[in-house]
Amino acid sequence: MPILLLAYLYPRYAVYFTIILGWIFLGLVYLYGPVDIRLYAASSAFFYIFVSVGVIISAFSGQLMQEKKYREIFENSQAGIFTFGIETQKILTLNQQSADLLGYTIDELKNLLFASLWFDNVTETKFTKKIRQDQKISNMEIALRKKDRMIIWVLATASMTKEGLVICSAVDITESKRIKDELIESELRYRTLFDGASDAIFLHDTDGRIFETNTIASRLLGYSKKEFMQMRLHDLDTPPALLLTPEKVQWFQSRGHMLFETVQKRKNETTVPVEFSSRITEYFGMSAVMSTVRDLSERNDK
Repeated sequence: MPILLLAYLYPRYAVYFTIILGWIFLGLVYLYGPVDIRLYAASSAFFYIFVSVGVIISAFSGQLMQEKKYREIFENSQAGIFTFGIETQKILTLNQQSADLLGYTIDELKNLLFASLWFDNVTETKFTKKIRQDQKISNMEIALRKKDRMIIWVLATASMTKEGLVICSAVDITESKRIKDELIESELRYRTLFDGASDAIFLHDTDGRIFETNTIASRLLGYSKKEFMQMRLHDLDTPPALLLTPEKVQWFQSRGHMLFETVQKRKNETTVPVEFSSRITEYFGMSAVMSTVRDLSERNDK
């Protein structure tokens, strides 16, 4: 009983305890037992039995503790974790997070076909093909249907065992993907308006460092966007350093907007009269200036 209890509670030390206990047993037999070859043989046999029992129980208990640890990780994971057969597609095991993620109970999801949860059959085919070829998938965005038929986006990671069992983890990214898609859509709308404007537009700071330009700015002054990003507005001014003087910057910051006329230099060294309309805005969380530059050449020619 002591061997069984210690092996179950402390599997790492059970073997040592069994050997020590066995030697104590043998010592007592040899010291206090009658001189009998049969007794010595039986004692030695019991000694090996003790050690064997200790080793077996220790290994079994260690395996149980390991399984318990992984079971706790499996059950308490913030990600949905489930397994399914690559051939049968049946969901075999899952944690509570998987059931909550998809709006089912654990019993409802068990033996359900994983393929039935997919929103897009093309992506499902791609997923299955990739897991068969590479044996693993890292951070693949997939769309699944919940029990109520609502669509959720998850970031899936999967690997396949030699037995054809796919272990998959999924994290709900529906909200972050919605925000990301809205930002992309907003960026596209902004870029369409930005590049579709009839005037040149510069995004810059009060020191004149250029962050962004539209296509009209390149047409007006002849510089590429990459060249603009390495310049300051002062480099375009004629004469230099009069475009954003300290007095103008102070006056501009106190009012938040500014309108004036100046002359700018093109890449081919010719000049063009322009009207600057500037206002304070925000660029990636920083205070910036958006300046709309209108070509006054035609007006002056008239």
